[in-house]
Amino acid sequence: MTSSFYSNLHEELEEYTGSIGVIAVNKYPWIVPTIIGRLYEELGIELFVVLTDPYVVDGVKESSQHAKDFDIKILADYKYGGSLIKENVFDTVLVFNKLFKLLNEHIESNVVVDLTGSDGLVASIVTYSAMKILGEKAVFTLIENIPLYGIPAYPGSPRWLHKLYLYGEKPKRSSNETRISYPRVIEWRGSRGVYIAFSKLFNALTPTGYYEIYSGERRLFSTEANAMDIHCHSNTVFSWKQKLVSINELLGPDENMSRMIYNAWKVISEILSRDLEDTDKQSIDRVVMQIQRYVGAADLVIKQVVPLNNHSVDWEEEKLHRVIYKLASEKQTVAIVPDTNLFYQGIHMALLKASIRSGTPWSGIRGVSVYVPKCAETEINGKVAELNPETMGLHRLYYIMALLANRALLETKYYYGAENLNAVAQPCEVSLTVEASSLPENKILLVTADHKAFNAWQTLNVCRGKVVCAYIGHSDEKLDTNSIYGRFYASIALSLLLYVTALFMPVTIQSSKDTVKLTVKSLRGMTAPIISVSRIKM
Repeated sequence: MTSSFYSNLHEELEEYTGSIGVIAVNKYPWIVPTIIGRLYEELGIELFVVLTDPYVVDGVKESSQHAKDFDIKILADYKYGGSLIKENVFDTVLVFNKLFKLLNEHIESNVVVDLTGSDGLVASIVTYSAMKILGEKAVFTLIENIPLYGIPAYPGSPRWLHKLYLYGEKPKRSSNETRISYPRVIEWRGSRGVYIAFSKLFNALTPTGYYEIYSGERRLFSTEANAMDIHCHSNTVFSWKQKLVSINELLGPDENMSRMIYNAWKVISEILSRDLEDTDKQSIDRVVMQIQRYVGAADLVIKQVVPLNNHSVDWEEEKLHRVIYKLASEKQTVAIVPDTNLFYQGIHMALLKASIRSGTPWSGIRGVSVYVPKCAETEINGKVAELNPETMGLHRLYYIMALLANRALLETKYYYGAENLNAVAQPCEVSLTVEASSLPENKILLVTADHKAFNAWQTLNVCRGKVVCAYIGHSDEKLDTNSIYGRFYASIALSLLLYVTALFMPVTIQSSKDTVKLTVKSLRGMTAPIISVSRIKM
């Protein structure tokens, strides 16, 4: 059956004139679409040969469906009889020798060999075989990525997270520059869906060229890039605007961007105060300042904890997601029970960060159970049903935040498997304590951003035994962008910030390639909030 693979490859090579990509995969199969997308847009490769070992075939099949954004052809070994990467080292050497001899006979340009999806052994075999048979015709690449399942494949993640490293001479493009399409409407599909939509938008608005080349003794890379400027505009006079965020088109999130998204709520409040002249600014601030925590621009921090014992003494001033991760790592089951206010103030983002640290972004965290009090759900849903989104002024702001709280609550259920806690009476901060104390987990963490509720828990003598009560504030530190993990999370926070801001006022994103405007389209329906994305001239 392997002869079928080689005969099909031979037929393709008869008509193909450009550079060809060879991808060897025996780990991280979900990054295959990212490899294909980045090589396609930077090097113009349109034909890819994918070789697998048997353990990753299902993952490669599933992930390759996400390469539909690109006009390319994939020849994968498993479609023609089975995997060609063998357990025996020398068998694998013979496979690659045969492949590269065939390519050498038919390809005049470069053979680009990507090693991103290979472990050290397979990468060594591929490199040895390619250099021996192809010589200078071989070019080797690695794509920067985060090796965690669940992170969206490119272009569902920003280009600035996927730098291309190239060893050898950069192949000449045989096709025009790639155009990435972006959604004209962005609906609520959870924070992951919002991140994917904005990633495609960022990738469409910014130029390619994020690579580093090492050839001979020369090392070439570009660090200069334009800024992508994002403004929010008055609802009454569009020309009146303020800068919300500025971001390097090539390198992505940095310390300056992190500072700007941390303070973005103040810019939003300033414009709303201008639009709503008859409304007290402090009232606007109280609503809008929740955005900072909701979008993850500031990490949630435990400010006070009771009881303060040997186990919890290190929790004060510690970030909530780190405490959750630490508890999960202790191999004792833990229950997280948030008060109503936490759904307005970013509990879903703390869970996201904890899931990233545990290696399972946007998925349940082993050993951690999340409970949604029924009274909290009733309270939030009641506000959504009661308030009219068509009204203006503070009531519209209240409605938007209640709708976002509902979406955060649903996200805890969809991504993290949150269960209902049968606490139905009001006030919710009291009834949830009665039900939470009987949960089966080894430790129960009650969290609230309401100091009055925190004091009530202590007075009611709830915080004892396996029940720990925590009062939540937020960090004074800006988001860390020094690592790829930090830039990944900051990209999510940026995406959510733009999505949420567009619900309150028009937002424009101006890049070196184009300018688009974000406006609210609908605040009703199953996929609300919905925003529109349209091109404009500035």
